[in-house]
Amino acid sequence: MQRKLAPYWGWIGEWAGRGEMLQGTPVMTRMTVKPRGAEQMLDFEIQNLHAETGKLMHVVAGLMAVDPDGQRRMVVSSNIHGCMLMNMTPEDPGAGAIEGVSVTGNRVVVSLVEDGDGLMLTAYWKKNEPKAEQVGYTNVKLRRVTPA
Repeated sequence: MQRKLAPYWGWIGEWAGRGEMLQGTPVMTRMTVKPRGAEQMLDFEIQNLHAETGKLMHVVAGLMAVDPDGQRRMVVSSNIHGCMLMNMTPEDPGAGAIEGVSVTGNRVVVSLVEDGDGLMLTAYWKKNEPKAEQVGYTNVKLRRVTPA
């Protein structure tokens, strides 16, 4: 199981950056990634604060693990989307991409991609309908603040 999580061990530590979410709202983001359960899981915590007011805009807690079928999955909870099970999607080497349907009926797609000296965090959500328009998004370039 540890082998299946190995591509993400380099992300353990604390990350921070600036970007935007929703309709261009400037945000400051902090992400912490920690090993859990004898290194059988990875714990992700992400906070997006309004860059000008400091107001909490979005907070996400996620736990990545390998299920009995050998698939990586995340249980994720957020103040916008509620709790959901998100499946890993086929990704490029060095990327982590998940998607799932929230309790509010939105399809949520999130990716973390290694980008030079950091990670690019992108997400979007839309109604879970074939031709639905995007409702919200997040785009943030993260840089390492502290190593594992």
